[in-house]
Formats: sequence, C-alpha cells, structure tokens
Amino acid sequence: MSPASFRLGDFDCHVLYDGSRSIGSMTEGSAMRFVFGDAPEAEVEAALGPYGGISPDTRIHFNYLLAENEGHLTLLDVGCGDQAENDENPDEPAGLLVKSLGEAGFSVDDVDTVVVSHGHWDHFGGAVTAGKATFPNAEYVMSAKEAEYINAKAEGWAREYLRVLGDKLRLLPDVAEVAPGVTVKVAPGHTPGIAVTELSSRGETLLYTSDIILHPIHVEHTDWIPSFETDKVAAAAGRRRLIEDAHRRRLLLFVPHIPGVLGTVKRAGTGYMWADDHRSA
Repeated sequence: MSPASFRLGDFDCHVLYDGSRSIGSMTEGSAMRFVFGDAPEAEVEAALGPYGGISPDTRIHFNYLLAENEGHLTLLDVGCGDQAENDENPDEPAGLLVKSLGEAGFSVDDVDTVVVSHGHWDHFGGAVTAGKATFPNAEYVMSAKEAEYINAKAEGWAREYLRVLGDKLRLLPDVAEVAPGVTVKVAPGHTPGIAVTELSSRGETLLYTSDIILHPIHVEHTDWIPSFETDKVAAAAGRRRLIEDAHRRRLLLFVPHIPGVLGTVKRAGTGYMWADDHRSA
C-alpha cells in the first residue's frame, strides 16, 4: 500500500490514488511483452518470481503526487479522468483522482500548477473534464517536445485537450523550474517529450519518474523496455541514466505504477535494485 501522505523537507506530499487497470484490459498480447518487451522470457520469469509473476490479470496501479510548499500546490499528472472508459471496465474503476484530492482535503480550485509528464491517457486524461480545464485556477505545464508530438501523432482527444487548455498551458524547454523547489526535466524515450519532475527541499530530493519505470525489475534490468515505447534505444539509455543518478544522489523515487510508489535505488552486485521506502507523515 502507498502512504497517504509524507514529508519531504518543507513539502507536504499527498499520494492521490486514481484506480487501477488489468494489463489484459490494455493489450490483447502477452502481459510479459507489454511490460518487458523483447527481454528473454526465461530470464523475465525468473526475475518475476519474488513478485508473483505477471499475467493479463495483473493490475497496473495509478498513483499521482500532490505537493504543497510555500503556499503553492503542485499536481504531478492528472490521472485518467474522462479517458478512463469505465463503462468498458466496470470492475476496474479508474479516474478517481479528483475524489482522492477531496479526501486529502483539497479541491480542484486549490491547485496552482499542473505538471503533465506526457500525453498518455492515464497521465493526461484528467486534464479536461466535460470540455473544460479540470483545474480552473491552475497553470498547466508540459514540455514543448511533448506538445509537438501530441499534435503530430497522438490520438484526437489529446490534441483536443491542448486546444481546450489554450493559454492555460505553458510549454517548457528541456529543463525548467515551475514552482518553488519543483523542476521539470525532459527524458525522451517512452514518448519524445516525456518529463520527470524533481522536488527539492532542505537537502532532500524526490524524483517523480512518470513512466520511465513501471516495475521494480526495471531498476535491475534497465534494458527490458516495454513494447509501447516510441524509442526503445533512447528509453533504455534514459532509464539507465536515471537509475545511476538516483543511486549517486540518493534520491527518493516516486513511481506512479508501483503499488507502494516510494523507493530508492540500492547496489546489487555490479548493478542496482529497487528498495521500498515506507515513510509516512
């Protein structure tokens, strides 16, 4: 289980649960290939042993981060929202982020800054509700490279979202500070403009990884790349850099699709491994 809230320096951080969805609902192909791509099947099965394996019934969890600091409220990704397609998946509800926001004691009106890591439905789908910006008082930010990719390649709903957001959306260069202690950095591979976000305060730094990591095994095997990356070579190189940097700088990682969300990178022989972090407020 993920913590409901935790402290990072002067940040009050809240984990917002948006639901979950089985791998089988997202692909008709192999669940293993969906998450680990062309990695050797026998090696993946052996590595998955401690995690109970993987199957079409395996749930992908959706957790996002609300960070409060110096009077600013920053939301990292907006969940599935109107793109959850709950009618087609009645036993696997998603798009619960606004409900979780209320349970944390906030409303959509309170959010100052919304960081959109990339344009996939489970990270961008909640940006617009019923044709209007879900967070009416917030500035939305996204990398300029990701907006360009959405306009060129993405599904129609994502392009429509960019149109609806209009001048509420600020497009970022490859590195930009968007709020006190909140820095967004482009890390292409999963999509051409996907971004990770660092929260830094009082000598502590958290890295929100978005979809650079989907499973703890991805820390051990940086070259086991999901089947749906736009650039597998760039994705593997970017993940390797992220893991090495997280270990060197002793970063706390927030991984949206790992159920416990928080962890660190530890040495394991000549490589690395994921270690859960169980902090709470």
